[in-house]
Amino acid sequence: MAPFKVVVHPLTSEPTDSSHSPSLTAYESEPFSSPNALVFIHGLTAGPHTTDLTHLQAALPSEYSIWELRMRSSYSGWGYSSLDNDVQDLTRLVRYLREDLKIKRIVLMGASTGCQGALEYNNHSSQPPRVDGYILTSPVSDREAANTLWSSEALAESLAVAKELIDQGKECVTMPKKHVPFLQRQSRRRDGGALLPLDYFASDISDEVLADKFGRVNKPLLILPAEKDEMVPASVDKQLLLERWSTAAPKGVVSELSGFIPDADHVVSSSEAQKWLAERVAKFLSSI
Repeated sequence: MAPFKVVVHPLTSEPTDSSHSPSLTAYESEPFSSPNALVFIHGLTAGPHTTDLTHLQAALPSEYSIWELRMRSSYSGWGYSSLDNDVQDLTRLVRYLREDLKIKRIVLMGASTGCQGALEYNNHSSQPPRVDGYILTSPVSDREAANTLWSSEALAESLAVAKELIDQGKECVTMPKKHVPFLQRQSRRRDGGALLPLDYFASDISDEVLADKFGRVNKPLLILPAEKDEMVPASVDKQLLLERWSTAAPKGVVSELSGFIPDADHVVSSSEAQKWLAERVAKFLSSI
């Protein structure tokens, strides 16, 4: 990528912040001071400026700017944070955009695991401030993707270690490096002691669970899986999965612009796929 300009927005923690969340940093891309914001939420190991958003920035309606947030889970923080923290961090940014900058329209755009952050924001029990739409690009199940990266033996061993730590009330303890760290991030204990997976996109999730996860979305939703996503196991019927997600959402919520990014791998690395994605996102933003 060529050099580019951003405006840096420090989000200082308030003394009354009961979540004890640290100070964060947000980055606004050109055109600066736009009335609307597209908040790009990165996936595992990524963070602000690690994804080439050149085509997206060029295609956006003139009244939108791209915003990126350095969250606690950004870069090497993956696996040692949580979706709860992601929601807290995104809440800080959305409140800053709404209350301080008077931004009119805010859309959350997740990439890969960032898609979980976007939907968890919508569904979270803390009831974060509203946004005006959601975009999911390359949504995958971290759990199923792990099967393409690690052996079943390594995953089983890591899961046993993570479960033991969680059972001991040590869900915030760092996993040993030789194990898969995000298995801890992927679970949450609720009242009654049940250990529930934080997984929105796995192919083995029941229709009832999908209805709970997608059924609470009441803002326009654009779903754009990558057609040739190598992080989705070959055994998964991607077309059927997209149909199940769309059916689980309330009628009229999922945009008709939803569909597979042609010839795209997980990170949408080709220039042609990036252009197609950028144009589809721009059409969606103009429609809401």
